[in-house]
Amino acid sequence: MLTLKLRSFLILSLCSAGLIEPAFSQTRLKIVDQHNDPLPNAVIEYTAKSSSVKSSAEDPIYIMDQIDKQFAPHVLIVPEGSLVSFPNSDDIRHHVYSFSAAKTFELKLYAGKPKSPLRFDKEGVVVMGCNIHDSMVGYIYVAANEHTIMSDEKGEVSLTQDLPLQTQLKIWHPNSSVGLSKHREFTIDQAMLNKPEITLMINIDNPEPRNSFEELNLHEH
Repeated sequence: MLTLKLRSFLILSLCSAGLIEPAFSQTRLKIVDQHNDPLPNAVIEYTAKSSSVKSSAEDPIYIMDQIDKQFAPHVLIVPEGSLVSFPNSDDIRHHVYSFSAAKTFELKLYAGKPKSPLRFDKEGVVVMGCNIHDSMVGYIYVAANEHTIMSDEKGEVSLTQDLPLQTQLKIWHPNSSVGLSKHREFTIDQAMLNKPEITLMINIDNPEPRNSFEELNLHEH
């Protein structure tokens, strides 16, 4: 049986040789706005040294629900080519549609679950609204990059350290001051990755109360 000291030495040696990664090899990334407030629903795309092997299993179906006259989740990330279902969990009917270049579609007035999911096969941001309830606005972020994650309610995500010495980050947020179709770009170097936390700031515009889908659709273009 290996002693604790010998086991620790072997693990450290293997980590140094690059044969295994240490369990603590993560950096917390925190996204804040110009007031230093945490920013949830920020979408982060980043570069990594390795890629995961895509499964040949049946396509998963992602869910964009409608609850209490709101899209749930408010922002949904799906890989390019994914299927998305739009169940209506409210006790009233909705009429969901989008004019976005990444996916134009219409689900006419319905309750319950639509017959078939929709395929989102073009990279980009899809802004959705309801033709009955004009204040309902939601977003589907169709990602071509598999390394795409979203900040939680604290504005935080974890980055593994399987990253190049110069890591490029692209950050998107529905309220970003640069607009719906653009990203903020950042470069993260190895010295920053060695820190336990990195804080990045993006400017946002506070939406007007009950901002309509039509207004947001105009700003998208």
